[in-house]
Amino acid sequence: MLSPTAQDLAGTNKLLFTQEFLGEMLGVRRTSVTEVAVVLQGRGLIHYHRVKTEITNLDGLRKASCECYSAVRSHYELLIGTTYEDAQMR
Repeated sequence: MLSPTAQDLAGTNKLLFTQEFLGEMLGVRRTSVTEVAVVLQGRGLIHYHRVKTEITNLDGLRKASCECYSAVRSHYELLIGTTYEDAQMR
């Protein structure tokens, strides 16, 4: 559901996304977002309630993410020419 990328770019562990928005962004049904949120919350990685998602274990969420997270992060830095952290400071 949520990748650490959202946290990286937002610069906060508290994110406001509706299930519908996340589903559209990911190309999945809203109910699939709910199912994944329940799993991530059960693993202690996030606290999720309606539009409020708080990442409670960023390192754990990064480890649970597929290799896509590091690939997207590297590609972002290559294309944009800056890191997520530097982009937040601008």
